[in-house]
Amino acid sequence: MKSKVIILCSALILSACSSMQGVVRDKETGTPIPSAHIVINRDSGTTNALGSYHVTGTFIPGDTMLINAPGYNIYTRTVKSTNEIVDVDLSKK
Repeated sequence: MKSKVIILCSALILSACSSMQGVVRDKETGTPIPSAHIVINRDSGTTNALGSYHVTGTFIPGDTMLINAPGYNIYTRTVKSTNEIVDVDLSKK
């Protein structure tokens, strides 16, 4: 019983350590996009004035990352690992 509790606690600790970061830019101009909204599972974040974002939470490989910014097409991708650096170039609508 004790080993099951330790394994469960370890899994919970590891799942809370997921992290995704990067920069969101305009595909045509390379200009950073501020205020883009990033959602991964139930965790979310917003890009700063330089287009940088950092989302931490409980997402796992296979979850979907979604980035949405006004005037741009929505970007989606599958999370490949629990700690990734993903720079994204968004296309205008």
